[in-house]
Amino acid sequence: MHAQRIIIIHPGSLYLRIGRASDLNPITLLHAVAYRRRNNKSSQEHKDALLPHVQNSTDTLAEFEEQRLQVSHSIQSYAPPNETNERSAKRLRIATPPQQIATFNRRSIPECIAEGENCERIKNKSNNSIECEKLFDKDILMLREEETYAYNIHFPMRRGELNIHKGVGGSTAAVISNMETIWSYALNEHLNIKRDSLPQYSAVLVTSDIYNRSHLRELTTLLLQRLRFRSCFLLQDHVAATFGAGLSYACVVDIGDQKCSISCVEDGISHPETRVRLSYGGGDVTQVFLNLLRKCSFPYKECDVEKDYADAALLMNLKERFCHLTLDVCGAQERSFEVKKWNKRMKYTLQIGDECVVAPLSLFHTELFNITGKLKQAFVQLRSSQQPDPEDCFDAEYIRETGRRNGGRDQLLEGSLPVTGEAAEDDLVVDDVVERDNNIKTSDKDELLYMVNGQIMPIDQAIVRCIERCATEEIKRKMYSCILLVGGSTKFSGFAKWLEQRVTLQLASTSTSYSAFEINAFSKEMDAGMIAWKGAAIMSCLESAPELWIYAGEWEKYGLRILREKAPFIW
Repeated sequence: MHAQRIIIIHPGSLYLRIGRASDLNPITLLHAVAYRRRNNKSSQEHKDALLPHVQNSTDTLAEFEEQRLQVSHSIQSYAPPNETNERSAKRLRIATPPQQIATFNRRSIPECIAEGENCERIKNKSNNSIECEKLFDKDILMLREEETYAYNIHFPMRRGELNIHKGVGGSTAAVISNMETIWSYALNEHLNIKRDSLPQYSAVLVTSDIYNRSHLRELTTLLLQRLRFRSCFLLQDHVAATFGAGLSYACVVDIGDQKCSISCVEDGISHPETRVRLSYGGGDVTQVFLNLLRKCSFPYKECDVEKDYADAALLMNLKERFCHLTLDVCGAQERSFEVKKWNKRMKYTLQIGDECVVAPLSLFHTELFNITGKLKQAFVQLRSSQQPDPEDCFDAEYIRETGRRNGGRDQLLEGSLPVTGEAAEDDLVVDDVVERDNNIKTSDKDELLYMVNGQIMPIDQAIVRCIERCATEEIKRKMYSCILLVGGSTKFSGFAKWLEQRVTLQLASTSTSYSAFEINAFSKEMDAGMIAWKGAAIMSCLESAPELWIYAGEWEKYGLRILREKAPFIW
């Protein structure tokens, strides 16, 4: 199959990356769609925010300030392990107090650098008002606050999974329809592939390493029956990342905008017992950064990330530009940025100190994330017996209900030994509810492994917990020596080195044989957010790839059975 006829689709909570397998880099656009609301007040309203919602209660802000002070004090005396006292002394830092920085920022006056025609705006040719029925990508970010009320804005993925909720457009069917609309727009407008020519193309869908089988069924149906691709196959993002990085094994740490996911991958297989998804990410770091800036009298006082998508995008950009984990940089730094509004462009100048270090450190001090909600969860891979699907005739629940009383009962529970032929009525058994409850409790216990005193675990502790669940010491040694950082929120300067040191400290405090492990955390030179997409493009062109393709006719005839047989991961 020719690479120009293969489309790689990597949907995320914030961005969609899509392109031909022959392309050097994918097209990256906002994974969202805005529908114009009806002109009546009875129509329901729904807007998914670009950033997580902040809780501004007095108790939450007081707790945030207490944790900020602890983090600030810790980095003043922090010295990496295994260094001499002479080198450690060089790491002692003197931070500029926020009050001093706030004094400068309060006196900062914005400068107008453009006005009128130099500023962009979406206009209707007839009446200079927005009349588009659907908006995508940058057009959504350009909506003014008062204009967003005319639209329902949907992000089909949140926190790394389908954005299913009780509001308008929150059903599974509506979410899949939103994906179809966004992907069709991307194919038509950015790749110049018309909808009626899709039967000439094949698609590779990069999915989450922790998957919901019913969601994968819906996504496969979307590709083969609604978009009508010739064929497709599904690929887990962590496996794709190892292909993109050119590695045969790695502990993959994927930090996206809405979630962090970790798993150990070896020879193209992601070990199910090591998979975990933590419900925090770069968006939460952005909100922490904004709160720190406001404490220092952020000069752009009109900033409202809750209602204005352009302001939220601006703060995400400032986080990427300013934040780092390089302790050699200390003291107040003067920075500037531009704000583009509808009729003018303003230039702001501000001072910033350790705020640009404390914000990314929230990944290691998750108490700071409590401003975006304390009820953050950890998710692990559910067993097949916990994800029954009525359309799968080899489903674990089906086999449990119709399995024979004797002979391979344990295997039947996991769906690995399908029942064939006719069974006498006396041989059919129905397992008791207690056994099902035990399965559910086991899953709950696995998720609690990533919680500490009701608080979700920091990224470094989660990595250690994930690797320690590997079967042998040899596999653990390999994973500690190859921690691969991917995802758009791992781009902070010095992040890999800091993570490496934190994992070393975690091992020193929890293991007596930590010195036997060599810790190596790294990121590739390419854009960390595109590694998984590149890996999927590489894998789709391998000589063994033809065995993975699921054709439209096969899917229509066999359904989930063909996915069970051809999926390149443990179904």
